[in-house]
Amino acid sequence: MLLAIDAGNSFVKWGYHDGRVWMSQQRAPLAEFCADPLHYLDKHPTRGVISNVAGQAFQEALVRALPNSALYWVKAEAHACGVSNQYDIPAQLGSDRWAALIAAHAITSAPCLVVSIGTALTVDMLAENGAFLGGLIAPGPQLMRAALAHGTDAIQPLPGKLVTFPTNTADAVQTGVIYALLGMIERAAAAFDANQGASVACLLTGGTANLMAPYLNRPYQLVDNLVLEGLLILAKEEKPT
Repeated sequence: MLLAIDAGNSFVKWGYHDGRVWMSQQRAPLAEFCADPLHYLDKHPTRGVISNVAGQAFQEALVRALPNSALYWVKAEAHACGVSNQYDIPAQLGSDRWAALIAAHAITSAPCLVVSIGTALTVDMLAENGAFLGGLIAPGPQLMRAALAHGTDAIQPLPGKLVTFPTNTADAVQTGVIYALLGMIERAAAAFDANQGASVACLLTGGTANLMAPYLNRPYQLVDNLVLEGLLILAKEEKPT
């Protein structure tokens, strides 16, 4: 049995795979998971494959919790699973983005925009031949609202909704945040379309992808836990260390 873990900036997502299908997939806040991993991990696997962008504290907590499991900590490489990494320094690409690209290449052989919407928003461009051409990073919706509240005296991160002509501050903030992030996605998509000479596919994933998906002006496929899918592929081709 394999345990795949995607440790992000705010949440930990994990799943157990029996070699044929996912037995379960779950998520928990990062701080709560780190405080007691065994409260959440109800099975002790022989192998684990992990993407960790949460830092050293998470790694130490997991190693203490699973001393008898062979743990493979994913790092981006120049080439793996049919994907070539054109980052200036390949190892500096986040392991979560790398795993998502691996999964995207397995899902579609067409040119693909890989959009992950969580604490951060990432938009990565994957060519038909598996070449990762580059990508963009910006604050995600919640982080953008929090930054606005922190940097101003009168704007508070109150719940709002997207409306065409906002007439209150909460709606103005929510609409502005969504429009700003949609603009980033759609501008990147337009540039990638032009580069490829055709409309590219779009894969959406991440904890707040549902917030943005209804407003995109292009077809998309929503994939839950794309990073976990990529980790599973990497686990099949890589030996744990």
